[in-house]
Amino acid sequence: MSASGAGASPTDSKLDAARKAKVLIEVPKAFGSGQKIDPADWKDFVRAQNEGLKTGPAISERVPEFELADQNGKNWGLKDLMGPAGLLLVFTRSADW
Repeated sequence: MSASGAGASPTDSKLDAARKAKVLIEVPKAFGSGQKIDPADWKDFVRAQNEGLKTGPAISERVPEFELADQNGKNWGLKDLMGPAGLLLVFTRSADW
């Protein structure tokens, strides 16, 4: 596949639309079929997935009340989780998606 992001470096903020579409389609196909993936293609694939990524609130910034179900179906809210020193809540992707 290759022909990395038209000279784009990993620090560039955006890939051009054609390159983004190409790596988002072709890298998973290559991965699924066991083909070797060019490192430049992999870097662009990761960049394409994370384009426009926004992080959470700033340190010490208050967040709105929320409630989410855990893996057992029990609901937990901010008030249930917050301790005297605060709360560090991290969301990660599942290994199967």
